[in-house]
Amino acid sequence: MAFLKELKKEDSIKLYKYSGKDLGPTKDQVLMNEQNYIKVCFVDLETTGLDFAGDEIIEIGIKTIAVNKSDYRDFKAIKAYESYQDTEIEISPEITQLTGISKDMIEGHSIEWRKVEDILEISDIVVAHNASFDRAFLEKNIDFKNVWACSKNDVNWKERGFFNTKLELLSIWHGFYYDSHRAMNDVNATIHLLLHPSYKDFSPLEELVENSQKTHKLIINKFPYNESFIKMLKKRGGYRYNSSDRSWRILIKDSDVLDQEVDWLKKNIYNGYFQGEIKEISLYNKYKV
Repeated sequence: MAFLKELKKEDSIKLYKYSGKDLGPTKDQVLMNEQNYIKVCFVDLETTGLDFAGDEIIEIGIKTIAVNKSDYRDFKAIKAYESYQDTEIEISPEITQLTGISKDMIEGHSIEWRKVEDILEISDIVVAHNASFDRAFLEKNIDFKNVWACSKNDVNWKERGFFNTKLELLSIWHGFYYDSHRAMNDVNATIHLLLHPSYKDFSPLEELVENSQKTHKLIINKFPYNESFIKMLKKRGGYRYNSSDRSWRILIKDSDVLDQEVDWLKKNIYNGYFQGEIKEISLYNKYKV
């Protein structure tokens, strides 16, 4: 297990329960306009399922913190909102078991989307722990123009010694646990993880903010059906099939990796000459499904 070294004492690990009580919004309105602070919004959604086209939100947790850009140690929550959302879609026993949310808990509740928009409007960056998922569901309900970042993908957890990016596991490996799969609890845990006091410099949040300002590249590959090519792409990892144009796509975050991937495609798929398409994903369209 990849626990922080300082947690190990006499071959045992002591975990603490994190409640997020230290992340209550401050009444200090000055921080909202302070130039030396970056406003980072964290959002988490609980839904009836994974299909953003057919499923619906049943709970939202959203919180913006102001973080001092000079050290990423001084930070305060400045705005937060959470709510259930009633839906006509049946909540499956599996979702209730996972989240603890049942139909009677959400009945009659409705998200005040204007409050969500107000929080997004004051935020420089929006963060979710699987940003593509949360962004897709939010876009069904409101319009926004924010740069999105992903606490799974925009932090190199492997380089930091952690080989699994599940929020619960990363939290435990950092010495704390929490009541997971409830929207605001997940938000608070993500904030606590990215600004964990064990990081004396270059915290995960600082790395995430830095990476949020880098454009992504999308490599689109189209070729006649070839089972051996498909097997190679699947084994390579990171490729997804897009049924709308029958292409195999991969999202690249680093220019050096882009060159390496194109070289690999030349050698293994295109017989020496790259015939795919490379699209640049703007900052505002990152993690957009």
